[in-house]
Amino acid sequence: MNDTKKDIWDVLGDVKPSQEHTASLISWSMNYDLKTGTPYHIFLDLIGYSDDVYGTLLFNHKDFSRVLGFMELDYLGDALKEYANNPQAVLDLLGEIDEIDEIERGE
Repeated sequence: MNDTKKDIWDVLGDVKPSQEHTASLISWSMNYDLKTGTPYHIFLDLIGYSDDVYGTLLFNHKDFSRVLGFMELDYLGDALKEYANNPQAVLDLLGEIDEIDEIERGE
């Protein structure tokens, strides 16, 4: 029996081609302080995921400049295009990440 647990890096390292840009945005966003917010939070707010799943927006939309530089805008734009082209593939990835977060929080 294999007792190894899947973590977020396992998921991000093994994505479908239709999920690569979203995975890159998530990975890049791991470098941010959650209190400030992340490009990933902005992405979740823009596609309606945070409101639908968590019942609230995740990013304080008053200060985008603290989070969005030219690299972040590039990652965000690519992830948004990916979502527009194949929303279900992106939603599948987000759901898998949410499952890992729930396990890590003990839920």
